[in-house]
Amino acid sequence: MIPNVSIITPTYNRAHTLPRVWNSLRNQTEQNFQWIVVDDGSTDNTKEVISGFNDLRIVYVYQENMGCNGARNRGEREIKAKFVVYLDSDDEFFDAGSLTDMLHEIRATRPEIAWVSFTCVDEFGQKVPHLEVERMEADYIDHVCEQKFWGEFFDIYRRDALSISGWPPYRGSLALRHWRIAKKRSTLIINRPARIYYRHGGDNLSTASSTLSRAASMAEATTELIEEHKSAWLSHCPCQLGKYNFCMAMYLVLSGSSYLALLGMRYALRYGGWDIRRKTIVLFFASLFPLRMRQKLFLWHQNWRKR
Repeated sequence: MIPNVSIITPTYNRAHTLPRVWNSLRNQTEQNFQWIVVDDGSTDNTKEVISGFNDLRIVYVYQENMGCNGARNRGEREIKAKFVVYLDSDDEFFDAGSLTDMLHEIRATRPEIAWVSFTCVDEFGQKVPHLEVERMEADYIDHVCEQKFWGEFFDIYRRDALSISGWPPYRGSLALRHWRIAKKRSTLIINRPARIYYRHGGDNLSTASSTLSRAASMAEATTELIEEHKSAWLSHCPCQLGKYNFCMAMYLVLSGSSYLALLGMRYALRYGGWDIRRKTIVLFFASLFPLRMRQKLFLWHQNWRKR
């Protein structure tokens, strides 16, 4: 039987959270799904946990560690359904009807719609993204300017739209793929939660230590993002050019390339808003310290912000 939806879950040493994902899937009212679990070089008992679920709807794939985006790309080779969802290995659906709701909404759209986005809540029930309207159709400029919506959303894609671009070869920067697709096709965004986003999991990509470990990769990704969308930002939302140049400079400073970061700081000061300019000045003085000290200051600052 062809599944109604393929769900791709990249995982790395998350054997302890995978039962939560599986229970969330088993509790969905929509049960005609394919669950593709891509084990990205785990050293724990991930394979045994997946085998213990003993369900023919599960496709388990092991690969040497390539990062989350590499795992997502590998998972796409196993897709059998017309619609695709990416569910992280430490998250779960918002409620039992979420997957049914997502399928209903994307089936109701025009074929030109590449994906439908839903909002998320964190493990404490707090809304994660920003979206003021109940629903909106977004184009490329809406996406790159990030003025009408921003933050963490949960998407269901048309499979054919994924052929426009793959996930980038970096450990992060999902916007590279999203915005390439958005150049070609519109999207629908709905102000209704469909995922619980666990952002305080300790080894989550959003943690400060993880940011340090992937700083060099993120600097490359952000540089590519700037090159692709600079003209659109200059025409429609110049502050974005300042914002992303600050991000690029920050990643360069944290990865040891403080000299290369100076050009990014220059653009950040020229185009960024007041808050970006203030942060850029702080970043410049931080770049004068040795690399180890910069990284310690960053960790201290991130931990202080969480208090």
